[in-house]
Amino acid sequence: MHTGLSSDAELLRLIKQDDKTAFDTLLKRYWKKLFLYLVKAIKDEDEALDILQEVFLSIWARRHHLPEMESLSPYLYAAARFKGLAFINRKVNRNKFFDSFVSFVAKEDPSMEEKHFANELAFILNREIDSLPPRMKEVFILSRYQDLSYREISERLNISDKTVKKQIHKALTYLRLKLPDEHFLISLFLLAAFLL
Repeated sequence: MHTGLSSDAELLRLIKQDDKTAFDTLLKRYWKKLFLYLVKAIKDEDEALDILQEVFLSIWARRHHLPEMESLSPYLYAAARFKGLAFINRKVNRNKFFDSFVSFVAKEDPSMEEKHFANELAFILNREIDSLPPRMKEVFILSRYQDLSYREISERLNISDKTVKKQIHKALTYLRLKLPDEHFLISLFLLAAFLL
């Protein structure tokens, strides 16, 4: 067993030898600090948990290729910061696209072609959502129509956060296959903003 007194360098050496206990010790040492750091930066606990899982899974997956380090703190914070910034960037880009789309749809006098396009997308999207398996449809609607977090959905439906995430991912994958490529993002924003 590795105590909290083991140095990062020692833990890294053991992790490179596939020592899962050393990895668990490292995880316990940094998890809470990194979680608080990410939540403060991105303001989203669920996403912070996902990012931390990715960071630590990446360390385990790349353990044989990691350079020698006396302290893993700078490395872990840099990885968390990088993934946090990527999340913020995606969110900002989505918001910019959404704002542009809303202003486009909100024009005072949309052409008949634009109205037809929006109605057609709404019809296709509703049809495909209705064809999802019942549990997947329920999870998707709670997430996209009622804007519930993974945790809120898991509590409401008595399923795990991981199951919620998988169901949403499967629903989005299905919709991506069913909707024309050039209309997929627009359809999802219609879903978020204008339907139901």
